[in-house]
Amino acid sequence: MPVKQLLNAIKPFRLISLVLTYSLGVGLVQYVDDIRNWSDVWLGGIFLLLTTLSVEFLVLLRPLDAQDNWLGQRSSKEVQRRRLMAAGLSATLFTLAVTIFLRWVAGGVLWQGLTFLVLICALGYVLYYFAQSIASWHVFQILFEGILFVIIPPAFAYFLQSQDLHRMLTLVVIAFVPAYLAYRMLTIIKSMGFDQSNGIKTIVTEIGWERSMTIHNALILLTFLLFAFVTLLGFPWFLLWPVFLTLPLGLLEIWLMERVRRGGKPLWTIMQISTACVFFIPMYLIGFAFWIR
Repeated sequence: MPVKQLLNAIKPFRLISLVLTYSLGVGLVQYVDDIRNWSDVWLGGIFLLLTTLSVEFLVLLRPLDAQDNWLGQRSSKEVQRRRLMAAGLSATLFTLAVTIFLRWVAGGVLWQGLTFLVLICALGYVLYYFAQSIASWHVFQILFEGILFVIIPPAFAYFLQSQDLHRMLTLVVIAFVPAYLAYRMLTIIKSMGFDQSNGIKTIVTEIGWERSMTIHNALILLTFLLFAFVTLLGFPWFLLWPVFLTLPLGLLEIWLMERVRRGGKPLWTIMQISTACVFFIPMYLIGFAFWIR
């Protein structure tokens, strides 16, 4: 299978988001209690990565067949070989994930709350698969991504170590959801021309170019408003204040997007970097604070 197709299945930004939000959950456990079992910490992260990659390779099966036949550059045997390779990778990764799950079952790790979270996680991956495979579901894809790669990982990390729900678990992820959605909205806006010419439905093609840019800017502002709001709900200010150091980057991105909306030349690389910083840097700062406090 070509490297390009493998990279299309891996989707680095989503995997990095999953790993970092999971690490944030681990840091929260360390801050409010203590890490009881490092083995489960590592296995939890591996379980989520394996499950995600398994679904991504499963999604790859459909475009593999359609694309190769459309291009007319591959024989039916070559198409079938690639499909079998993608299916084999998906099945292997999923089997490894199930093995970890069965280990938890045998070890009594899956208490009631964590079992419910695993079911929610499974449902999320099913919806995520449909959102990429069914054209009419494409507009909902980034919403399912927000659940799978921002909300579930820190909760999974926390409940692998603790059975007590802590209010900071909810507060710590609230602002990261719009930050993630803002970045993904930007990448979809960037590829709008390609999507339109190939008949691919996305949230941007459905609601329009200008409205999408407005929503993108609103999501960045909402990120910082939510960071401020959670302090009113009891999130410690001494942990949170460094995230506002990234506010100038958020304002820069809003200005650049408004410049594009008024007809200016898009600076996609700078825009993606600034939006990614609004998402990743606060996550690093909060996670680092969890570990040193």
